[in-house]
Amino acid sequence: MSIYLTVERIEFVVTNRCNSNCRHCLIDKNKRKSKPAAVGIELAIKVIKEVTGKFSPQSLMTFGGEPLLFPDVVCAIHRTARDCGIAKREIITNAGWQKSEDDSREMAPKLAESGVTDMAISVDGFHREYIPTTVVKQNVSKLLDAGISVAWNPCWVISKEHNNPWNTRTRAVLSELSHLPVPESKGNTVQPAGNALSFLGEYLPKKTASPDGKCEDVPYSSKPDRIKVISIESNGDISICREFSIGNAGKQNIIDLLENYDPYQFPEMAAILQGGTAKLEEYAHEKGVIPAAGGYYSICDKCVDLRRRLRDIAI
Repeated sequence: MSIYLTVERIEFVVTNRCNSNCRHCLIDKNKRKSKPAAVGIELAIKVIKEVTGKFSPQSLMTFGGEPLLFPDVVCAIHRTARDCGIAKREIITNAGWQKSEDDSREMAPKLAESGVTDMAISVDGFHREYIPTTVVKQNVSKLLDAGISVAWNPCWVISKEHNNPWNTRTRAVLSELSHLPVPESKGNTVQPAGNALSFLGEYLPKKTASPDGKCEDVPYSSKPDRIKVISIESNGDISICREFSIGNAGKQNIIDLLENYDPYQFPEMAAILQGGTAKLEEYAHEKGVIPAAGGYYSICDKCVDLRRRLRDIAI
């Protein structure tokens, strides 16, 4: 068993495709077209059964893209997770599936039957450009009737407190939905990636020449030697960090990959563990790779860029 990795949570990026094209979306247009369109049902079931046979994950999440473009995949994943004893089974969705009353009536009980316990609904000024609030009301009402716990999951620009046109629109959407007995989660904020780079530049933080820091400085991030969450991409890649895959569950034995995981086998990860992005930059210099002239939005952007370019010269 690896001393650097355990699995407390499994995430599935069911698909990179979506029924929206929101201006804040993290997924760039090329990735939206990636194949396969969705993770395979057989592969997902195999991953869950094998991982729960060796580890004790307490939660599982499906998201995307829009995962409920592929409801059969999502239901198979959650049903298997329930049967394998994973206690919390969540979906992040924009609740913009089929717009007829009959279709929405069918989706909610199907999700409940498959074992979904919680759903985070992405509602804000960005999603409203594609998904009418009436559709969200209709679908969420059916989810509540089916006994699924639901929370609003808005995306704010700069911060929840900041006054800007997008946040004003988001507050209006939440007000329209306030009659429903649904709590509002902390949500998240727009990140400098994907569509946001093209449409929301005026709200993004300024780049700095070469920001330095460590993984633990970043919210929701883990050190490479203390991994507790694995994410299965739609093509089967097993990711433990942004653009860092340790193998492919469809091509390799996932338990072997997890049990033998050692971040020090990867020079870039070893450098990060030894001294954060400053040490990674030092290692990159040795290989002839220097930081981007325009700087970076964050230490994550710097880390991903340097690792990507190091990978390119190694091919």
